[in-house]
This record gives sequence, structure tokens and C-alpha cells, in this order.
Amino acid sequence: MKIISWNVNGIKSLIKTGHFEEIFAEKPDILCLQEVKSAEIPEVENYYSYLFPSQKGVNYSGTAIYTKIKPVSVKKGLGIKEFDDEGRVIKLEFENFNLFNMYAPTGAGGNEEYKHKTDFYDKFTEYVKKSNKPVIFCGDFNRISTELDAKNIKNIKNKSGFMPEEEAWFKELLSTKYLDAFREFNDKGDNFTWWPYAWDSRTKNNGYRFDYFIVSKSFESTLTDSYILKDQLGSDHAPIVLELNSCQVCGTVNNNNNEFCYHCGIKLSEPEDENEQSREEKLEIAKDKIILLDLNYTLIANSKEIWNYPIEKKIKSQEYEKDLIELIKDNYVILITASPYKRSHKILRDIKEKTGFEPDESYWNFGGQPTQIKKYWMENEVIPQHGDEADKYLAIESNPATRRMYKKLGIEARPKSDFI
Repeated sequence: MKIISWNVNGIKSLIKTGHFEEIFAEKPDILCLQEVKSAEIPEVENYYSYLFPSQKGVNYSGTAIYTKIKPVSVKKGLGIKEFDDEGRVIKLEFENFNLFNMYAPTGAGGNEEYKHKTDFYDKFTEYVKKSNKPVIFCGDFNRISTELDAKNIKNIKNKSGFMPEEEAWFKELLSTKYLDAFREFNDKGDNFTWWPYAWDSRTKNNGYRFDYFIVSKSFESTLTDSYILKDQLGSDHAPIVLELNSCQVCGTVNNNNNEFCYHCGIKLSEPEDENEQSREEKLEIAKDKIILLDLNYTLIANSKEIWNYPIEKKIKSQEYEKDLIELIKDNYVILITASPYKRSHKILRDIKEKTGFEPDESYWNFGGQPTQIKKYWMENEVIPQHGDEADKYLAIESNPATRRMYKKLGIEARPKSDFI
């Protein structure tokens, strides 16, 4: 999953110059924007969008999020009018983590403005720490974490952005249960996300790293990269990117290095070039049918139910399994099941060890999925993604209700008794 955070310093200008389209060319699964300075944002195909504009004027502050993954819930603001009137925080809840998009006050301009900034950080930190799930929080922090995050530290030290208490905030945060994701992959200086407009600062790379992804330490093994899109123009800030091993459908983070998402059963993405090559090779194989096979009602020889079968029935079931493998082995096979992850994964493993047969794709627990997962299957045609001709698909499915679900997709589902 790829998440991008960017202070756009005015989304209308970004749209006018074409840079808005450029950032979507990066194919983010989630895009967090700060300082949108607008009471409306455009719709983008295949993305849900959430805007929290400032109430203090359209040319001030505001945050927004575009996400391909529909969140479980959305909350805008901290519940504190002083900050919520400025549209500073959006929280999206996903299946096993919470995402916070944040735009902090600059604190520049005097004691009152700086107090506004420190009060915001106190309340925001308290809000994040109350999360009942691991967290990712990102945005324009308007402060640096160490001297490494500034080209000329003397220009910011003991000023808003690197006051002693601001440095202490980062130290405390990163010494407890959170990580600075970018520093997990790059420990060098001269990596900045903001440059003043004056003095040709961006060309000379005289900048600061104000933009961050801070994540719970439980994400450590799932982080795959974090980097800055230094060449992306359109704002005085550059976007920062977080990539992690997680499901692109439901957002579940893959903490156990599973091949499939244990929540919705979608096969977790491989690197894009390898995945495309693999898909292309599979499609070159000549086939009459693509088989949609219900794992629960067909390949049952390794399931718990058969343990108590009489010997005659066990033999019959095993013979049926061999016949079925013979029937489908030259076709593109997708296994469908209502079983939970652990049981389904064990059955798949046992079948491969016993018969050498390995399905091309697997999905499970469709019936028990949240509405957004079912909606994704139907709207994005997860099942019939390998071709447009309905008669190319053959579903072997014993459950009448599931056969009706296939029928909505334009696929004829047949009971196994029609074949063996």
C-alpha cells in the first residue's frame, strides 16, 4: 500500500497547473493533503474523498484525504473548536489501524501564535495516544525532529520549528512506541520537504524536513520504503511517501508476512513489474474456461468434516478430489471459500503438498466480509477480471445463494454434481 502526504499550499492552484493530476500518476492508495485552502475538492475516479475545510476563510488551512480503500469510519477534528475551525485533523479508521492526517500551526509571528501551536500539539498527541489500534499519522508538522532536518540549523534553532520543547517532543515520541518512517530508510541529511520561495532555496536545496510519517512500532516489519518526491512541483512543499506491506482492498496491514490478506482473502500485491509479467504469462496460456471453484464444497479431503467419515466415504471423497484436479488442471483456477484465513490457508497448503495442484488466485470468506469488501468485489469485478466473455467462466459451486451471487456477475454457476 502506498500513502502520500503533501502540503499543497492551495489545491486550486495545483489543479490549474496540472500538478494535481501528476500526483495521482504516482498511484497512491491513500493521498493526504494539507493546506488545501478550499471549501470544495474535485472528485477523482475510484477514490473516496473527505474534506475538512477551515471555517476562517477559504484561503486558509484545511485538510483532505483521497482513498481507494473505504474506511470503517471517518472523524474530522479534535472536538476542540479552536483547532477544528481551522480544519487541521482528519482521522480515518481502517480494519487494523488508524490514519491521522494533520496540519500543524506554524507558530510564527509571536508568543500567542506559538502558544496556539504548542496547545495544538498537546491536544493532538493526547488524541493519537487514545487510539485503540496501531496508528499512522502524517502531514506538515511545521517543526523538525533533529538538526539533520535543516540545511542551516542556525536559521531555525530556538525559533518556532526547533524550540527546545519541540525537539523534546520528537525525542519522547520516538523513544516510546513510534517510528519516524523516513529515517528507517535514510539516515542522511539534505533530505528536505520544504523550501522558502525566496533566494532560489529549492534549487540550492536550502530547506527543512517539515513533513513526516510517524507510525506505531508494530509496523516496523511491514514498512517497505519511505521517500520524498523531490522533483514534484506545484507547492513549496514536496510530497513524502510511505509504502508498506498491506492489503490494497481493505487496508489490513500484513504483520505476519502472509501471502493473502487474512481479513478479506485478496492476494497481496507483488512488486508491480513482477505482477504484470506473471499476469501476462498466465493470460497467454490457451484455455477454454476459467474455473471459479468453491473450496468448502469441493476440495474437502483435508477438511475437519472428513475426519469422522466412514472409510468408504473417505475413499470416495479422495477419488473425487483426484477427479476434480484432473478436470481443472489445464484451466485458470480461482478458489472461492467461506472459510476463515487460517483454515483456508491450511487447506491450500495441504492440497499443494498432496496433489501438486496450485490455484492461480484465491479469495475467501466472502459471505462474512464487511459491506465495503463485497462492494469492491462487485463493482471492481474482482472475479471476472481475466476477460470480458461471461461464457469463459465456469463456477463449480454447491451453495445456491453463492450461485445467485455469481449470476449477478453474469457467470453461470453449476453444482459439482453436474461434473463428477
